[in-house]
Amino acid sequence: MNVLIALLVVALIGLSGWLLFALHRLQKQVAALQLRLQTAPPLPMSWPVGKSRIAIEILNPFELAARETRLAGAAAKLAPRMIERIVYERAAVMIAQQMAEQGVQAEVKHHVA
Repeated sequence: MNVLIALLVVALIGLSGWLLFALHRLQKQVAALQLRLQTAPPLPMSWPVGKSRIAIEILNPFELAARETRLAGAAAKLAPRMIERIVYERAAVMIAQQMAEQGVQAEVKHHVA
């Protein structure tokens, strides 16, 4: 019985050493990647040169949805992406309508990232 316990202790010590070595190696890789990220040039803008864009981020989509219907609060817990998508779609429609009322010719799109 003592031999079995001794073998288990040796195996655990060996496994612990290997895990520490693997952790050290991963930490080195993370540090190298962070350095590469810090020294990398910024990504170019993907929009064509000469065109301007306005980006809108809705910071309280669930509050807005809850104002529209009582079920939005429960639905937000079950399907938050769906609620956000619906809020953004409605916002895009509202913005397009308001701009048209002001005589602005604009293309309003809703993009999902």
